[in-house]
Amino acid sequence: TAHLAGIMVAKACGDSLAVMAEEYIMDPIDGKMGTWSYDPNSYNYGSGSLALTARDAARFGLLYLNGGRYQNDQVIPADWVEASLDRYSTGIYGEQLGRYFRDLGYGYFWWSAKSGKHEFNYAWGHGGNLIVLVHDLDLVIVTTASNLPGLSGEESWKKEGAIIDVVGKFIKSLPAGEVYP
Repeated sequence: TAHLAGIMVAKACGDSLAVMAEEYIMDPIDGKMGTWSYDPNSYNYGSGSLALTARDAARFGLLYLNGGRYQNDQVIPADWVEASLDRYSTGIYGEQLGRYFRDLGYGYFWWSAKSGKHEFNYAWGHGGNLIVLVHDLDLVIVTTASNLPGLSGEESWKKEGAIIDVVGKFIKSLPAGEVYP
C-alpha cells in the first residue's frame, strides 16, 4: 500500500515524509506544508491526510503542469511527472465519476479523465478536495472542502459529488485550445 511505501521511504531516508516534502518540494516552490496526519508510530500517511491551503495546492498543481519546473528550477524530475500522470489503470467506476468526468484512469496518485473536449489529470482528496490540471488550457483548478468527518456513504457522496460535478461542468464549458491570460 501507499502507506507502507511511505514508511519505507521515511526509514531509508531517515526523515519524515513531511520534512522531506517541505524541504524538497514546498520550500522550492515558495509554499508551506500544512498538517499531515501520521500513524501511531509517527509515520505520515503516504496516501493522503495532507492539508494544504488552496494557494499551496495550486502551486503544487502548477509545478506538475509545468513538468516539475518552478521558475528556472527543476524541482521534480520531468520523467517522474510524466510517469505519474500516465494511465496505468482504466475502467474505474464504470468509466464515469459524477455527471461529467469520463474515461477515468489512474497513475501514481493522479487520476485522469475527460470532460467535453478536454483531457485532464487530478489529485483527489476526501470530501471533494481537488487539484485539476487541464493541460491544453494551461489551467490549474483547485477546490477545497471539508473532509466530511462523521459522514459516509450516500450522505458524504452527495456533497463530494456536487463539487466534482461543478468542476466537470466548468471544464466541459471551456472552448478547446484557447489559453486564457
